[in-house]
Amino acid sequence: MEPVLELEKLCLGYNKVIYQNIFATAGEGEVVAVVGPNGIGKSTLLKSIGGMLKYHSGSIRVLSKPLGSYSTRGLAEKISFVPSQSPRARNFSLFDMIATSCYNRTNWLGTINDSDKGFIYKTLRRVGLEDFAERDSSNLSDGEFQRATIARALVQDSKIILLDEPTAFLDIENKLIITKLLKEIAHEESKCVIFSTHDLQLAIKHCDRIWIMGRESFNCGEPSSLIEQGAFDSMFKDSLLKFDPVLFTFV
Repeated sequence: MEPVLELEKLCLGYNKVIYQNIFATAGEGEVVAVVGPNGIGKSTLLKSIGGMLKYHSGSIRVLSKPLGSYSTRGLAEKISFVPSQSPRARNFSLFDMIATSCYNRTNWLGTINDSDKGFIYKTLRRVGLEDFAERDSSNLSDGEFQRATIARALVQDSKIILLDEPTAFLDIENKLIITKLLKEIAHEESKCVIFSTHDLQLAIKHCDRIWIMGRESFNCGEPSSLIEQGAFDSMFKDSLLKFDPVLFTFV
C-alpha cells in the first residue's frame, strides 16, 4: 500500500531545532496516534504536517508530492486539522458551523450547493448529531462539540485528518466514543487519521500505528511491535517510570 504521508529526516522548528530525525509513514485507512511527554513537540509536528508551521529541515510528502508544492486550496483538499480547543461562536447553528468547511470548494460568495448540504446532513448522522443541526453550536456538551469538530473535518473531505489531542478534556465514556469514531472513519472511509494523545491505553488498543516522540529517539510501528521492542520506555529519560506491557501504561 502506497503511503499518503511520508516524513523523512524531518526536523521540527524554525530558527532552531526542537525535535529531529523523524522518519515515518502513514497510509490510507490507517489511524495513527502520536504520543510523547508534554512539550516534546507533538502539536508542532501536526501543525508542520498541516502546513501551518514551517519546519527546520527534512521533507514532508503528501500523496507523493512535497508539502510546499501545494497551494492553500490544494492543501485544504488533502489535509484537514482539528485543534485541541476549537473556538465556539454563539448564535451559530451546528449546520452553519459544519458548512464552513466547504470553503475550499465554494464560489467567492461562499454559497454551498445542494450536494454539499446533503453531505453535511449525512456527516452529522455519521457522528451521531443528526438531531442537532439547528441547535446553537455553543450550547453543545464537550463530547458533542468534539464530534462536531470531527464532522467539520469530514465535510472538508480531505484524505488526511490531523487532530491535536481530541480527547484531552473529555470523560472516559467520551474518550472511548471519539477514539472508536476515529477508527471507524479511517477504516470505513479510507481516511488517514493522525491524532496526538496522552492516553496510551486507548492508543494501543484502537490504533493501527503509533508514533512515539521519545526524549532521545523517534519510534514508529504497530503497537504490538513497539511493546516487544520496549520502545515506550524511550518516552521518559532518566525516569523511574516503566511501561507495563500488560496494563498498557506507565507504573
